[in-house]
Amino acid sequence: MEKTMQIWLFIPAFLRLTWAEQLLWVAAVVFTILLSIFLILQFFNDEHDHGYTRPKVTGARFILTFFTFWSWTSLLAHIWEPGLLISLADGLPFGVLAALFPYLILRLRKPVKKIVPSHRSEFNYQEALTSTGEVLQYIPPHQEGLGRVHLNLRKAPYALDAVSIGAEIRPGDSVRVVDIVDDHILVVEPLQHIGPQSPF
Repeated sequence: MEKTMQIWLFIPAFLRLTWAEQLLWVAAVVFTILLSIFLILQFFNDEHDHGYTRPKVTGARFILTFFTFWSWTSLLAHIWEPGLLISLADGLPFGVLAALFPYLILRLRKPVKKIVPSHRSEFNYQEALTSTGEVLQYIPPHQEGLGRVHLNLRKAPYALDAVSIGAEIRPGDSVRVVDIVDDHILVVEPLQHIGPQSPF
């Protein structure tokens, strides 16, 4: 009840504002809500890109961030210095800097080495037998799906397809190659095991 009264008291105060102030208030609130919804949806999105990517200038995040900060800084500038065009011009650099901030942060980060395709004709998969390596991507148990490994071989590609005939193997675990299937898929086991795992 108290919150409802506060909203109703805000409406007369809003109507007493100039049309420029009303426009800036509406723009600031609307873009703030849209940006908040967008960031929440991204937070709960399961499909994350862990590679090195640059934010798109035409992307939704860039556009929403730009207009959100532009409208708020323009509103503050209008309070101190009335005049719509001057206020919009004052808020423009703040909107651009806020929208480009993620891009600038990623530019300072060291690029993550990308996983390259594992099917290289020059690589001899038979040489991988009994070699060891490290799991890059989760390997499901009992050949239920493919994972990725990187072998400790000089000529080996950065990522190779692999399956487990036993338990699941998690990223970062050390493995040994025990077999090759379909000429390009490694069968691996955890390094601490002596022999191939039982599928049961």
